[in-house]
Amino acid sequence: MNETLPRIGSRRDGSSFFGKTSWITLPTLSAALLNCAFPYPGFSFLAWVALAPLFVVVLTEKRLGKVLGASAVAGFLFNIVYLLWMKEYKHPASLSGGVFSQMLFFSFAVLLSRVLSRATRRFKALALALGWCAVDYVKTIGFLGFPWGILGYSQYKNILLIQTASVFGVWGIDALVLYANAILAALIAGWDGGGSAAAAIRSRAFSIWALCALFAASAVYGVFAVKGEEKAGYDTKRVALIQTNFDPWSPRLKENLDREIELTREALARDPDLIVWSESSVPFPYQFYLERNNRYARLVHDFIVSVKKPFLIGTLEFEGSYENGTYDGDWYNVAVFYGREGLQGSYRKIHLVPFGEWFPFDRVFPFVKKILEDAGTGDFVPGTEFTVFDAGSFRFSALVCFEDVFGDLTRRFMSGKPGILVNVTNDAWSGSRKAEVQHFSQSVFRAVESRVGLARAANGGVSACVDTCGRVTGSIELFTSSMLVCDVPVGGGRKTFYARHGDLPARVVLSLAGAALLAVVAKKVIDRKRKNHIM
Repeated sequence: MNETLPRIGSRRDGSSFFGKTSWITLPTLSAALLNCAFPYPGFSFLAWVALAPLFVVVLTEKRLGKVLGASAVAGFLFNIVYLLWMKEYKHPASLSGGVFSQMLFFSFAVLLSRVLSRATRRFKALALALGWCAVDYVKTIGFLGFPWGILGYSQYKNILLIQTASVFGVWGIDALVLYANAILAALIAGWDGGGSAAAAIRSRAFSIWALCALFAASAVYGVFAVKGEEKAGYDTKRVALIQTNFDPWSPRLKENLDREIELTREALARDPDLIVWSESSVPFPYQFYLERNNRYARLVHDFIVSVKKPFLIGTLEFEGSYENGTYDGDWYNVAVFYGREGLQGSYRKIHLVPFGEWFPFDRVFPFVKKILEDAGTGDFVPGTEFTVFDAGSFRFSALVCFEDVFGDLTRRFMSGKPGILVNVTNDAWSGSRKAEVQHFSQSVFRAVESRVGLARAANGGVSACVDTCGRVTGSIELFTSSMLVCDVPVGGGRKTFYARHGDLPARVVLSLAGAALLAVVAKKVIDRKRKNHIM
Protein backbone atom coordinates (compact mmCIF):
# COMPACT_ATOMS: atom_id res chain seq x y z
CA MET A 1 0.00 0.00 0.00
CA ASN A 2 1.06 3.59 -0.65
CA GLU A 3 -0.23 5.06 2.60
CA THR A 4 0.48 8.56 3.78
CA LEU A 5 0.51 9.94 7.29
CA PRO A 6 -2.55 12.01 8.27
CA ARG A 7 -2.22 15.68 8.98
CA ILE A 8 -1.72 16.66 12.58
CA GLY A 9 -4.23 19.44 12.03
CA SER A 10 -6.95 17.30 10.46
CA ARG A 11 -9.92 15.20 11.58
CA ARG A 12 -10.40 11.54 10.75
CA ASP A 13 -12.53 12.40 7.74
CA GLY A 14 -9.67 14.50 6.35
CA SER A 15 -11.33 17.87 6.90
CA SER A 16 -9.31 20.69 8.39
CA PHE A 17 -9.19 20.81 12.18
CA PHE A 18 -9.10 24.62 11.92
CA GLY A 19 -12.32 24.92 9.94
CA LYS A 20 -13.33 26.84 6.84
CA THR A 21 -12.08 30.16 8.19
CA SER A 22 -8.54 28.89 8.82
CA TRP A 23 -7.25 31.19 6.07
CA ILE A 24 -8.27 34.06 8.39
CA THR A 25 -7.73 32.64 11.89
CA LEU A 26 -4.28 31.15 11.27
CA PRO A 27 -2.68 34.27 9.75
CA THR A 28 -4.29 36.32 12.54
CA LEU A 29 -2.53 34.05 15.03
CA SER A 30 0.75 34.50 13.14
CA ALA A 31 0.38 38.28 13.25
CA ALA A 32 -0.20 38.20 17.01
CA LEU A 33 2.79 35.91 17.65
CA LEU A 34 5.05 38.01 15.42
CA ASN A 35 4.18 41.19 17.27
CA CYS A 36 4.93 39.49 20.57
CA ALA A 37 8.26 38.17 19.28
CA PHE A 38 9.65 41.56 18.25
CA PRO A 39 10.33 44.42 20.65
CA TYR A 40 8.07 45.42 22.36
CA PRO A 41 7.28 43.13 24.24
CA GLY A 42 10.14 41.09 22.77
CA PHE A 43 9.30 37.47 23.65
CA SER A 44 11.90 36.31 21.14
CA PHE A 45 11.26 32.58 21.62
CA LEU A 46 7.90 33.05 19.90
CA ALA A 47 9.69 33.88 16.66
CA TRP A 48 10.48 30.17 16.30
CA VAL A 49 6.77 29.35 15.86
CA ALA A 50 5.19 32.67 14.85
CA LEU A 51 5.02 32.06 11.09
CA ALA A 52 3.99 28.41 11.38
CA PRO A 53 0.21 29.10 11.34
CA LEU A 54 0.54 31.16 8.15
CA PHE A 55 2.79 28.50 6.63
CA VAL A 56 0.07 25.91 7.32
CA VAL A 57 -2.27 27.91 5.10
CA VAL A 58 0.40 28.16 2.43
CA LEU A 59 0.82 24.38 2.46
CA THR A 60 -2.80 23.26 2.76
CA GLU A 61 -5.07 25.81 1.12
CA LYS A 62 -5.82 24.79 -2.47
CA ARG A 63 -7.24 28.12 -3.61
CA LEU A 64 -4.64 30.73 -4.45
CA GLY A 65 -7.09 33.54 -3.68
CA LYS A 66 -7.40 32.45 -0.07
CA VAL A 67 -3.64 32.06 0.23
CA LEU A 68 -3.22 35.64 -0.93
CA GLY A 69 -6.01 36.65 1.43
CA ALA A 70 -4.15 34.98 4.27
CA SER A 71 -0.98 36.87 3.40
CA ALA A 72 -2.95 40.14 3.36
CA VAL A 73 -4.51 39.38 6.77
CA ALA A 74 -1.17 38.50 8.36
CA GLY A 75 0.69 41.32 6.63
CA PHE A 76 -1.83 43.96 7.62
CA LEU A 77 -2.44 42.88 11.21
CA PHE A 78 1.25 42.41 11.95
CA ASN A 79 2.52 45.60 10.36
CA ILE A 80 -0.26 47.93 11.53
CA VAL A 81 0.80 47.13 15.11
CA TYR A 82 4.52 46.65 14.49
CA LEU A 83 4.88 49.92 12.56
CA LEU A 84 2.28 52.00 14.39
CA TRP A 85 4.98 54.50 15.34
CA MET A 86 5.24 55.54 11.66
CA LYS A 87 2.07 57.60 12.08
CA GLU A 88 4.28 60.24 13.68
CA TYR A 89 6.64 60.48 10.71
CA LYS A 90 6.41 63.60 8.57
CA HIS A 91 3.03 62.91 6.92
CA PRO A 92 -0.18 61.06 7.93
CA ALA A 93 0.26 58.78 4.90
CA SER A 94 3.56 57.43 6.27
CA LEU A 95 1.89 54.67 8.27
CA SER A 96 -0.39 53.53 5.46
CA GLY A 97 2.50 53.62 2.98
CA GLY A 98 4.75 51.61 5.28
CA VAL A 99 2.08 49.02 6.05
CA PHE A 100 1.10 48.66 2.39
CA SER A 101 4.68 48.15 1.22
CA GLN A 102 5.31 45.53 3.90
CA MET A 103 2.04 43.78 3.01
CA LEU A 104 3.34 43.49 -0.55
CA PHE A 105 6.50 41.81 0.70
CA PHE A 106 4.36 39.44 2.77
CA SER A 107 2.46 38.52 -0.37
CA PHE A 108 5.65 38.05 -2.40
CA ALA A 109 7.12 35.86 0.34
CA VAL A 110 3.95 33.76 0.59
CA LEU A 111 3.73 33.31 -3.18
CA LEU A 112 7.36 32.33 -3.60
CA SER A 113 7.25 30.00 -0.60
CA ARG A 114 4.07 28.37 -1.90
CA VAL A 115 5.45 27.81 -5.40
CA LEU A 116 8.72 26.34 -4.15
CA SER A 117 7.14 24.15 -1.46
CA ARG A 118 4.58 22.71 -3.90
CA ALA A 119 7.39 21.73 -6.26
CA THR A 120 8.93 19.30 -3.77
CA ARG A 121 7.72 16.75 -1.24
CA ARG A 122 10.86 15.77 0.62
CA PHE A 123 12.16 19.29 1.17
CA LYS A 124 9.02 21.38 1.46
CA ALA A 125 10.13 22.88 4.80
CA LEU A 126 13.46 23.93 3.31
CA ALA A 127 11.64 25.38 0.29
CA LEU A 128 9.34 27.42 2.54
CA ALA A 129 12.25 28.87 4.49
CA LEU A 130 14.30 29.48 1.34
CA GLY A 131 11.52 31.44 -0.34
CA TRP A 132 10.77 33.61 2.67
CA CYS A 133 14.44 34.34 3.43
CA ALA A 134 15.01 35.37 -0.19
CA VAL A 135 12.24 37.97 0.04
CA ASP A 136 13.57 39.16 3.41
CA TYR A 137 16.84 39.95 1.67
CA VAL A 138 15.12 41.73 -1.20
CA LYS A 139 13.51 44.03 1.40
CA THR A 140 16.95 45.42 2.25
CA ILE A 141 18.17 46.17 -1.28
CA GLY A 142 18.36 49.60 -2.88
CA PHE A 143 17.35 53.09 -1.84
CA LEU A 144 13.94 51.86 -0.64
CA GLY A 145 15.50 49.23 1.65
CA PHE A 146 13.59 48.74 4.92
CA PRO A 147 14.86 45.78 7.00
CA TRP A 148 12.12 45.88 9.65
CA GLY A 149 10.25 42.62 10.31
CA ILE A 150 13.14 40.24 9.56
CA LEU A 151 12.80 37.39 12.04
CA GLY A 152 16.53 37.06 12.65
CA TYR A 153 16.61 40.46 14.35
CA SER A 154 14.18 39.28 17.01
CA GLN A 155 17.04 37.18 18.45
CA TYR A 156 19.36 40.11 19.23
CA LYS A 157 19.52 39.20 22.92
CA ASN A 158 20.41 35.56 22.18
CA ILE A 159 24.15 36.17 22.41
CA LEU A 160 25.35 32.66 21.57
CA LEU A 161 23.08 32.34 18.55
CA ILE A 162 23.90 35.68 16.96
CA GLN A 163 27.65 35.00 16.81
CA THR A 164 27.15 33.41 13.40
CA ALA A 165 26.47 36.94 12.14
CA SER A 166 30.25 37.31 11.78
CA VAL A 167 29.96 34.75 8.97
CA PHE A 168 26.43 34.98 7.55
CA GLY A 169 25.20 38.32 8.84
CA VAL A 170 21.65 38.29 10.17
CA TRP A 171 20.73 35.87 7.37
CA GLY A 172 22.04 32.76 9.08
CA ILE A 173 19.85 33.39 12.11
CA ASP A 174 16.92 34.42 9.94
CA ALA A 175 17.14 31.22 7.87
CA LEU A 176 17.38 29.04 10.97
CA VAL A 177 14.32 30.60 12.61
CA LEU A 178 12.37 30.36 9.35
CA TYR A 179 13.36 26.70 8.95
CA ALA A 180 12.02 25.92 12.43
CA ASN A 181 8.71 27.58 11.54
CA ALA A 182 8.54 25.73 8.24
CA ILE A 183 9.18 22.32 9.81
CA LEU A 184 6.48 22.87 12.41
CA ALA A 185 4.03 23.95 9.71
CA ALA A 186 4.87 20.98 7.52
CA LEU A 187 4.33 18.61 10.44
CA ILE A 188 0.92 20.11 11.12
CA ALA A 189 -0.07 20.28 7.47
CA GLY A 190 0.87 16.71 6.62
CA TRP A 191 4.17 15.56 5.16
CA ASP A 192 3.90 12.92 2.49
CA GLY A 193 7.64 12.86 1.77
CA GLY A 194 7.29 11.21 -1.60
CA GLY A 195 4.00 9.39 -1.25
CA SER A 196 4.42 6.60 1.33
CA ALA A 197 4.17 6.74 5.10
CA ALA A 198 7.71 5.41 5.42
CA ALA A 199 9.04 8.13 3.12
CA ALA A 200 7.16 10.74 5.11
CA ILE A 201 8.69 9.51 8.36
CA ARG A 202 12.18 9.55 6.86
CA SER A 203 11.67 13.06 5.46
CA ARG A 204 10.33 14.39 8.76
CA ALA A 205 13.16 12.78 10.72
CA PHE A 206 15.81 14.17 8.39
CA SER A 207 14.42 17.72 8.59
CA ILE A 208 14.10 17.65 12.38
CA TRP A 209 17.60 16.24 12.78
CA ALA A 210 18.92 18.84 10.33
CA LEU A 211 17.30 21.63 12.33
CA CYS A 212 18.71 20.31 15.60
CA ALA A 213 22.17 19.93 14.07
CA LEU A 214 22.12 23.47 12.67
CA PHE A 215 20.92 24.89 15.99
CA ALA A 216 23.56 22.94 17.92
CA ALA A 217 26.28 24.02 15.50
CA SER A 218 25.25 27.66 15.88
CA ALA A 219 25.28 27.37 19.67
CA VAL A 220 28.68 25.64 19.73
CA TYR A 221 30.11 28.21 17.35
CA GLY A 222 28.66 30.89 19.61
CA VAL A 223 30.36 29.46 22.71
CA PHE A 224 33.77 29.36 21.05
CA ALA A 225 33.30 32.76 19.40
CA VAL A 226 32.41 34.45 22.69
CA LYS A 227 35.36 32.82 24.46
CA GLY A 228 37.64 33.87 21.63
CA GLU A 229 36.45 37.46 21.82
CA GLU A 230 36.89 37.52 25.59
CA LYS A 231 40.47 36.27 25.21
CA ALA A 232 41.30 38.67 22.38
CA GLY A 233 42.44 41.31 24.83
CA TYR A 234 41.07 44.27 22.93
CA ASP A 235 42.18 47.73 23.89
CA THR A 236 39.24 49.82 25.08
CA LYS A 237 38.41 53.48 24.66
CA ARG A 238 36.15 55.47 26.92
CA VAL A 239 33.26 57.01 24.99
CA ALA A 240 30.85 59.62 26.35
CA LEU A 241 27.35 59.51 24.87
CA ILE A 242 25.08 62.54 25.31
CA GLN A 243 21.33 61.89 25.16
CA THR A 244 19.44 65.17 25.47
CA ASN A 245 15.89 64.08 24.54
CA PHE A 246 14.85 67.42 23.09
CA ASP A 247 12.99 68.57 20.00
CA PRO A 248 15.79 69.80 17.69
CA TRP A 249 13.40 72.09 15.85
CA SER A 250 11.95 73.83 18.90
CA PRO A 251 12.52 77.59 19.23
CA ARG A 252 14.49 76.98 22.46
CA LEU A 253 17.75 76.37 20.62
CA LYS A 254 20.01 78.13 23.13
CA GLU A 255 18.46 76.22 26.04
CA ASN A 256 18.92 72.91 24.22
CA LEU A 257 22.55 73.62 23.35
CA ASP A 258 23.24 74.64 26.94
CA ARG A 259 21.79 71.35 28.14
CA GLU A 260 24.08 69.40 25.81
CA ILE A 261 27.05 71.33 27.08
CA GLU A 262 26.00 70.77 30.69
CA LEU A 263 25.73 67.00 30.21
CA THR A 264 29.07 66.95 28.42
CA ARG A 265 30.75 68.74 31.33
CA GLU A 266 29.43 65.99 33.62
CA ALA A 267 30.87 63.35 31.30
CA LEU A 268 34.27 65.07 31.20
CA ALA A 269 34.79 64.11 34.84
CA ARG A 270 35.19 60.52 33.57
CA ASP A 271 37.97 61.57 31.15
CA PRO A 272 36.48 60.14 27.93
CA ASP A 273 38.55 59.48 24.80
CA LEU A 274 35.64 60.48 22.53
CA ILE A 275 32.50 62.55 23.08
CA VAL A 276 29.46 61.95 20.89
CA TRP A 277 26.36 64.09 20.40
CA SER A 278 23.39 62.56 18.56
CA GLU A 279 21.98 63.22 15.11
CA SER A 280 20.26 66.64 15.01
CA SER A 281 22.10 67.69 18.17
CA VAL A 282 23.21 70.80 16.26
CA PRO A 283 20.12 71.42 14.10
CA PHE A 284 21.45 73.92 11.59
CA PRO A 285 24.08 73.99 8.80
CA TYR A 286 26.91 74.11 11.30
CA GLN A 287 29.98 74.86 9.21
CA PHE A 288 28.06 77.27 6.97
CA TYR A 289 26.93 79.18 10.05
CA LEU A 290 30.35 78.97 11.67
CA GLU A 291 31.98 80.63 8.65
CA ARG A 292 29.49 83.49 9.10
CA ASN A 293 30.20 83.76 12.82
CA ASN A 294 26.68 82.74 13.86
CA ARG A 295 26.42 82.94 17.67
CA TYR A 296 25.00 79.43 18.11
CA ALA A 297 27.60 77.84 15.86
CA ARG A 298 30.29 79.84 17.66
CA LEU A 299 28.95 78.66 21.04
CA VAL A 300 29.27 75.01 20.00
CA HIS A 301 32.67 75.48 18.34
CA ASP A 302 34.23 77.36 21.24
CA PHE A 303 33.04 74.75 23.73
CA ILE A 304 34.35 71.82 21.69
CA VAL A 305 37.71 73.49 21.14
CA SER A 306 37.99 74.23 24.86
CA VAL A 307 37.44 70.56 25.70
CA LYS A 308 40.47 69.47 23.64
CA LYS A 309 39.17 65.96 23.10
CA PRO A 310 37.94 64.06 20.04
CA PHE A 311 34.35 65.13 19.51
CA LEU A 312 31.58 64.01 17.10
CA ILE A 313 28.35 65.90 16.51
CA GLY A 314 25.32 65.23 14.32
CA THR A 315 24.40 68.24 12.24
CA LEU A 316 23.62 69.57 8.76
CA GLU A 317 25.91 70.72 5.98
CA PHE A 318 25.11 73.19 3.23
CA GLU A 319 27.08 73.97 0.08
CA GLY A 320 25.81 76.90 -1.92
CA SER A 321 24.69 80.47 -1.50
CA TYR A 322 22.25 82.27 0.77
CA GLU A 323 20.56 85.41 -0.49
CA ASN A 324 17.41 87.22 0.63
CA GLY A 325 16.42 84.42 2.99
CA THR A 326 16.78 81.71 0.33
CA TYR A 327 19.25 78.82 0.29
CA ASP A 328 20.43 77.75 -3.16
CA GLY A 329 22.63 74.66 -3.09
CA ASP A 330 23.03 71.14 -1.71
CA TRP A 331 22.14 69.89 1.75
CA TYR A 332 23.75 66.94 3.55
CA ASN A 333 23.00 65.07 6.76
CA VAL A 334 26.41 64.80 8.38
CA ALA A 335 28.52 63.87 11.36
CA VAL A 336 31.23 66.46 12.01
CA PHE A 337 34.45 65.41 13.74
CA TYR A 338 36.81 67.46 15.86
CA GLY A 339 40.22 66.07 16.74
CA ARG A 340 42.38 67.41 19.53
CA GLU A 341 43.66 70.07 17.15
CA GLY A 342 40.30 71.29 15.91
CA LEU A 343 37.77 70.55 13.21
CA GLN A 344 39.04 67.73 10.97
CA GLY A 345 36.19 66.85 8.64
CA SER A 346 32.76 65.32 8.24
CA TYR A 347 30.98 62.20 7.06
CA ARG A 348 28.06 62.72 4.72
CA LYS A 349 25.25 60.24 5.17
CA ILE A 350 25.16 57.82 2.22
CA HIS A 351 21.84 56.01 2.65
CA LEU A 352 19.12 58.63 2.94
CA VAL A 353 15.62 57.95 4.25
CA PRO A 354 13.32 57.76 1.20
CA PHE A 355 10.32 60.11 1.35
CA GLY A 356 11.84 61.71 4.45
CA GLU A 357 15.24 63.04 3.42
CA TRP A 358 14.66 62.82 -0.30
CA PHE A 359 12.01 61.79 -2.81
CA PRO A 360 13.45 59.50 -5.51
CA PHE A 361 10.66 60.11 -8.03
CA ASP A 362 10.40 63.90 -7.92
CA ARG A 363 10.55 64.34 -11.69
CA VAL A 364 7.83 61.76 -12.31
CA PHE A 365 5.57 62.86 -9.46
CA PRO A 366 6.33 66.53 -8.73
CA PHE A 367 3.00 66.95 -6.91
CA VAL A 368 4.01 64.24 -4.42
CA LYS A 369 7.28 66.03 -3.79
CA LYS A 370 5.32 69.21 -3.06
CA ILE A 371 3.13 67.35 -0.55
CA LEU A 372 6.21 65.92 1.17
CA GLU A 373 7.94 69.30 1.28
CA ASP A 374 4.86 70.84 2.87
CA ALA A 375 4.99 68.06 5.47
CA GLY A 376 8.55 69.04 6.38
CA THR A 377 10.61 66.44 4.54
CA GLY A 378 14.14 67.28 3.47
CA ASP A 379 15.80 67.35 0.09
CA PHE A 380 19.27 66.02 0.84
CA VAL A 381 22.10 64.84 -1.36
CA PRO A 382 23.67 61.46 -0.48
CA GLY A 383 27.34 61.22 0.41
CA THR A 384 29.73 58.94 -1.43
CA GLU A 385 32.73 58.33 0.86
CA PHE A 386 32.99 55.65 3.55
CA THR A 387 34.85 57.93 5.93
CA VAL A 388 37.10 56.73 8.73
CA PHE A 389 38.09 59.28 11.37
CA ASP A 390 41.46 59.25 13.12
CA ALA A 391 41.12 60.06 16.81
CA GLY A 392 44.83 59.59 17.48
CA SER A 393 44.94 56.40 19.50
CA PHE A 394 42.11 54.74 17.57
CA ARG A 395 40.07 55.00 14.39
CA PHE A 396 36.30 54.98 14.04
CA SER A 397 33.52 55.42 11.50
CA ALA A 398 30.18 57.14 11.93
CA LEU A 399 26.79 55.85 10.83
CA VAL A 400 24.06 58.46 10.64
CA CYS A 401 20.40 57.80 11.44
CA PHE A 402 19.22 54.37 10.25
CA GLU A 403 22.39 53.46 8.34
CA ASP A 404 23.12 51.04 11.17
CA VAL A 405 20.32 48.73 10.00
CA PHE A 406 22.16 47.91 6.77
CA GLY A 407 24.88 45.34 7.33
CA ASP A 408 26.22 45.37 3.79
CA LEU A 409 26.57 49.17 3.92
CA THR A 410 28.24 49.14 7.34
CA ARG A 411 30.84 46.52 6.47
CA ARG A 412 32.12 48.70 3.59
CA PHE A 413 33.64 51.03 6.16
CA MET A 414 35.88 48.16 7.27
CA SER A 415 38.33 48.69 4.41
CA GLY A 416 39.55 51.72 6.36
CA LYS A 417 40.04 49.55 9.46
CA PRO A 418 37.96 51.42 12.04
CA GLY A 419 38.10 49.88 15.51
CA ILE A 420 34.78 51.35 16.65
CA LEU A 421 31.50 52.11 14.95
CA VAL A 422 29.62 55.18 16.18
CA ASN A 423 25.96 55.61 15.37
CA VAL A 424 24.33 59.03 15.79
CA THR A 425 20.58 58.91 15.38
CA ASN A 426 17.33 60.58 16.32
CA ASP A 427 14.15 58.51 16.62
CA ALA A 428 12.75 60.66 19.41
CA TRP A 429 10.09 62.09 17.07
CA SER A 430 8.30 58.72 17.21
CA GLY A 431 7.59 58.96 20.94
CA SER A 432 7.59 55.16 20.88
CA ARG A 433 9.65 52.80 22.99
CA LYS A 434 8.84 50.12 20.44
CA ALA A 435 10.34 52.14 17.58
CA GLU A 436 13.51 52.88 19.53
CA VAL A 437 14.19 49.27 20.47
CA GLN A 438 13.24 47.89 17.04
CA HIS A 439 15.94 50.11 15.57
CA PHE A 440 18.50 49.28 18.24
CA SER A 441 17.95 45.53 17.94
CA GLN A 442 19.26 45.70 14.37
CA SER A 443 22.19 47.91 15.33
CA VAL A 444 23.54 45.23 17.68
CA PHE A 445 24.27 42.93 14.73
CA ARG A 446 26.67 45.45 13.18
CA ALA A 447 29.10 44.97 16.07
CA VAL A 448 29.05 41.18 15.74
CA GLU A 449 29.31 41.13 11.94
CA SER A 450 32.63 42.98 11.86
CA ARG A 451 33.82 42.33 15.44
CA VAL A 452 34.08 45.99 16.36
CA GLY A 453 32.78 47.89 19.33
CA LEU A 454 29.67 50.00 18.86
CA ALA A 455 28.81 53.30 20.55
CA ARG A 456 25.35 54.67 19.86
CA ALA A 457 24.23 58.20 20.74
CA ALA A 458 20.51 58.78 20.19
CA ASN A 459 18.48 61.87 20.96
CA GLY A 460 15.79 59.91 22.83
CA GLY A 461 17.42 56.46 22.91
CA VAL A 462 18.55 53.77 22.72
CA SER A 463 21.92 55.29 23.63
CA ALA A 464 24.21 52.38 24.46
CA CYS A 465 27.59 50.73 24.17
CA VAL A 466 27.90 47.25 22.63
CA ASP A 467 30.92 44.94 22.68
CA THR A 468 32.21 42.76 19.83
CA CYS A 469 29.89 39.90 20.86
CA GLY A 470 26.76 42.06 20.70
CA ARG A 471 26.43 42.40 24.47
CA VAL A 472 25.10 45.72 25.77
CA THR A 473 27.65 47.01 28.29
CA GLY A 474 25.83 50.19 29.18
CA SER A 475 22.71 52.13 28.20
CA ILE A 476 20.61 55.17 29.09
CA GLU A 477 16.93 54.96 29.98
CA LEU A 478 14.72 55.85 27.03
CA PHE A 479 13.39 59.40 26.68
CA THR A 480 15.51 60.83 29.45
CA SER A 481 18.08 63.60 29.38
CA SER A 482 21.30 62.02 30.54
CA MET A 483 24.81 60.95 29.62
CA LEU A 484 26.69 57.66 29.60
CA VAL A 485 30.42 57.00 29.71
CA CYS A 486 31.50 53.45 28.96
CA ASP A 487 34.52 51.51 27.74
CA VAL A 488 34.18 50.29 24.17
CA PRO A 489 36.49 47.60 22.75
CA VAL A 490 38.56 48.65 19.75
CA GLY A 491 38.12 45.66 17.45
CA GLY A 492 38.51 45.34 13.71
CA GLY A 493 42.01 43.87 13.89
CA ARG A 494 40.98 41.13 11.48
CA LYS A 495 38.30 41.05 8.85
CA THR A 496 35.49 38.60 9.46
CA PHE A 497 33.97 36.60 6.63
CA TYR A 498 31.01 38.94 6.66
CA ALA A 499 33.20 42.05 6.61
CA ARG A 500 34.94 40.67 3.53
CA HIS A 501 31.93 39.34 1.64
CA GLY A 502 28.88 41.08 3.08
CA ASP A 503 25.49 39.67 2.13
CA LEU A 504 26.96 36.95 -0.09
CA PRO A 505 25.09 34.20 1.84
CA ALA A 506 21.81 36.06 1.31
CA ARG A 507 22.58 36.52 -2.37
CA VAL A 508 23.21 32.77 -2.64
CA VAL A 509 19.81 32.12 -1.06
CA LEU A 510 18.19 34.56 -3.49
CA SER A 511 19.95 32.89 -6.42
CA LEU A 512 18.85 29.43 -5.30
CA ALA A 513 15.27 30.60 -4.86
CA GLY A 514 15.36 32.27 -8.26
CA ALA A 515 16.84 29.18 -9.93
CA ALA A 516 14.23 26.95 -8.27
CA LEU A 517 11.45 29.27 -9.40
CA LEU A 518 12.74 29.24 -12.98
CA ALA A 519 12.92 25.44 -12.87
CA VAL A 520 9.30 25.24 -11.69
CA VAL A 521 8.14 27.63 -14.41
CA ALA A 522 10.15 25.80 -17.09
CA LYS A 523 8.70 22.46 -16.04
CA LYS A 524 5.17 23.80 -16.23
CA VAL A 525 5.80 25.24 -19.68
CA ILE A 526 7.31 21.97 -20.91
CA ASP A 527 4.49 19.90 -19.41
CA ARG A 528 1.90 22.16 -21.02
CA LYS A 529 3.57 21.89 -24.43
CA ARG A 530 3.71 18.11 -24.12
CA LYS A 531 0.07 17.98 -23.17
CA ASN A 532 -0.91 20.17 -26.13
CA HIS A 533 1.23 18.06 -28.46
CA ILE A 534 -0.45 14.82 -27.32
CA MET A 535 -3.88 16.33 -27.75
